Amino acid sequence: MIAFLRREAAKLASYVASGLAATGSHYAVMVALVQWAGWWEVAASSAGFLAGAAVKYPLNYWVVFRSSARHGDALVRFAIGLAAGFALNGIILAALLATLDAHYLVSQVLTTGAVTLVNYLLARNWIFRAPAARDEIAR
Repeated sequence: MIAFLRREAAKLASYVASGLAATGSHYAVMVALVQWAGWWEVAASSAGFLAGAAVKYPLNYWVVFRSSARHGDALVRFAIGLAAGFALNGIILAALLATLDAHYLVSQVLTTGAVTLVNYLLARNWIFRAPAARDEIAR
């Protein structure tokens, strides 16, 4: 059990590190679009989310989960998980912007925290898991 917890902690730490790179891309695009192009915060965040996803997939596939799943399978699952995260990001951010009297980046940081947990669980348990590994867990 201890070895399992250590592996999971290491995997989660790698996931957070790759997430920081993806989040940096997300926030850079979002801030540029809000500050320089005058976009609505939720639309800018949505564009940033997609930029972050482009950074996140290869890091998660090769580094974090060391996936042996075929790219065709993993990319389809990633796109489905991405759609869920994309929707959550927009919904949570819009709700926080409507209810909090705070800068949009504060609301985005809170949103990122919530979406990160959901994304990790999807990535770990479904997106990057090879079919044999999924079958093993089902037993």
